[in-house]
Amino acid sequence: MRLLILLTALLGSCAPGYHAAFKKEAALLPDPPVSTEGAWKGSWKSDTNGHLGPLWCIVLPSPGKPGTHDFSYRAGWGVLRFGNYTHTTPTTRNRDGSLILNGAMALPAGLGTYKVKGKLTATTFDATYSSKHDSGSFTLRRP
Repeated sequence: MRLLILLTALLGSCAPGYHAAFKKEAALLPDPPVSTEGAWKGSWKSDTNGHLGPLWCIVLPSPGKPGTHDFSYRAGWGVLRFGNYTHTTPTTRNRDGSLILNGAMALPAGLGTYKVKGKLTATTFDATYSSKHDSGSFTLRRP
């Protein structure tokens, strides 16, 4: 919980812009989806304290950075509290088209390192996260 609050507070951006980008990406998804890129919707849950909330993500290749993807998240917690952040993460494409993510970023103020590991297919996005004060999971599916 602390991790998500910190990330969204420090790396937040304008919500109307996120909603517009998410709607655009969701509208571009073929039915059925054929790649790991685009819009995702689901939830996060802390294994540390049981807190949970809604989670949206837009996954796109990082411009000019081969082998990485930008994961632009919008996370919710508590009553009407939301925040946005983008995590550029190293990725590996498997022969079956799935995408493996395994990244880390240093958090400010001595809060340690945020780590994320997961796998995306065209229809599933399952990942775990950990930091100095929290760990948990993301479960997302296509909107």
